[in-house]
Amino acid sequence: MNMNKVPFQKVCEYIDQHLDQKLTLDLLCQIEHLSKYHFHRLFHLEIGLPVFQYIQIQRMKKSANQIYYHHHLSITHIAFDAGFENTESFSRAFKKIFNVTPTQFKKSPNWTPILPKITRRKSSMQTSIVTDVKIQWFDKTKIASLPHKGSPQNLHMSIKRFIDWRKAHHTPPGVSRTYNILHNDPHTTPADEYRLDIATNITTKNLTAENNLKENEQGVELDEIQEGYCAVLRYTGSDDNLGELINSLYSQWLPQSNKKLRDFPCFIERVKMFPSVNQSEAVTDIYLPIQ
Repeated sequence: MNMNKVPFQKVCEYIDQHLDQKLTLDLLCQIEHLSKYHFHRLFHLEIGLPVFQYIQIQRMKKSANQIYYHHHLSITHIAFDAGFENTESFSRAFKKIFNVTPTQFKKSPNWTPILPKITRRKSSMQTSIVTDVKIQWFDKTKIASLPHKGSPQNLHMSIKRFIDWRKAHHTPPGVSRTYNILHNDPHTTPADEYRLDIATNITTKNLTAENNLKENEQGVELDEIQEGYCAVLRYTGSDDNLGELINSLYSQWLPQSNKKLRDFPCFIERVKMFPSVNQSEAVTDIYLPIQ
């Protein structure tokens, strides 16, 4: 995506890719080509957090996802992966961010305490013009879909149920695609009216999944993504900036394109997903249905 580089983007990407390693101020200054006498102040002004607090929060965010979605990983393994020498220091750091221990989080996850801390200040990404949008035809696609209805804060519970269904019916991301149907904007929609569908395509290779949609305890349903033209933008990076890019499609690209929207919601395909890859390496295709 050929957009102007966001200040400190290169440093943030490096941090994300090396969360399990020691990150020194001298090293980060070299990456950004800044003197250490100015780095702290400028990073804080742009990102909204001191650099080492930012690093700690990103480590805990990754760890929280591992704790909840990857039950086969032990707390000890997750602690070492986050760069901690022992589980005691990891648990103290985790509790400082999430207000609960890793074990308590595993039983009753709550990402709310971290959400205000990981939203970067709006920068040139929001005001830049999206230039890499492509017009593509999207074929009608039969999907197995789990509608999440209600507060976005409970979305993780629906994601977990969908993961359980995929495992039970042998449709992992390596076998079939992963879609999110974005029925509305979580920032402007009352929590009880919010809806997002988590879905995977049904192919000739996983027809057994379709046969099992009639009865399943997870609530997965048979649905489809309509055929038609879409404006498509590929984005590589953290979900923290995904909302801004979607808004850019609506507010910047659409008025300039003279295209009209179709009667189908915006949707995305998770080409590469966090935490299977680092946040900065996650790949998402954004589809805006147009006429």
